[in-house]
Amino acid sequence: MPEAAGAEEFASATLGNGRRGIVYDKWPFRLDISTEYQDWILVAVCCLTISIWCLPCICGRMRNTASRKFSNWVYTRLHHFFLCVTYLNVFIILFTVGILPNWTVDDFFIYVLKFTDWMLVHLEKLITSLSILFAFFLVFRFRQRIALAAGLEHITVFRFNWRDYVGLRSKRRPVEIFMWKAEGLHSSAGKVLKANDIFVECHMGDNEPMRTRVHNNAGSGAIIRESFQLNIDESSPDTLMTLFIKDQALLTNSELARVTLSTREICGVEDQTGKRRSTFAYSEEFFLPLSLSPSGTIWIAIAPVDDGAGDEERAPLMQEDSLMTC
Repeated sequence: MPEAAGAEEFASATLGNGRRGIVYDKWPFRLDISTEYQDWILVAVCCLTISIWCLPCICGRMRNTASRKFSNWVYTRLHHFFLCVTYLNVFIILFTVGILPNWTVDDFFIYVLKFTDWMLVHLEKLITSLSILFAFFLVFRFRQRIALAAGLEHITVFRFNWRDYVGLRSKRRPVEIFMWKAEGLHSSAGKVLKANDIFVECHMGDNEPMRTRVHNNAGSGAIIRESFQLNIDESSPDTLMTLFIKDQALLTNSELARVTLSTREICGVEDQTGKRRSTFAYSEEFFLPLSLSPSGTIWIAIAPVDDGAGDEERAPLMQEDSLMTC
């Protein structure tokens, strides 16, 4: 008997505040546990009943065979489904309230009304917060289309590469873009009595914008014969390079045509015009024509740049024979 009394005292101390756990003083049983745990059980049961109510929507979004079969079956019998589920949910809630000694049906409905009242009071703030979050989601989801509509798709605002921050090596290397000529350009809308003053502007990823010199009175085409170097990242094959053919005006520059190439396409042009050629000349044999939008053609060639070149090749103007005495 003393041992039994000691066991009961230990169980009472373990449950806390004299709680006895599962008791059978009322049919079928009761959960004589802490009030906090009873509250969480009731909240979990309410979430379960709501999930059962939303079961057709949940299964409709899933792709496994069982969910598809259930969705095909239930969507032809929704009125029967919701009628049966309503009775089932009422039974589950009443059964749960019945086995929780600190809860009654009246208390449950009172707290449901209080929760509904709290939701209605804070509904305006909730809608405002959800609207702001939804607006941010739309901006992020359609950021490329928004930038395209604003004419800013070629501008890099944040020079951020997640690979640099997680320790992954990016395959960056320099290439040189050679431009031979541009032809078939339309006249600038801002000029009536003067020919186009053409220059080429390049934007790509983390590179700074680059421009050629202005070719005055070029008209519908110009022999450019210029080049510039930029860095490409082969680990980001979808990064875009945009070449603009622009006309220089008195106050602003107007766009005449453009062409956009991804890193993958740049490597393809490089493979055709740069890697397989040991010699170079400004002729059709060494260049590739690219169609411009809305009209015109630009001839370009792309070649890899050797960063390991000697000082003489890197700085030819520093050679003694290249300096002129003034």
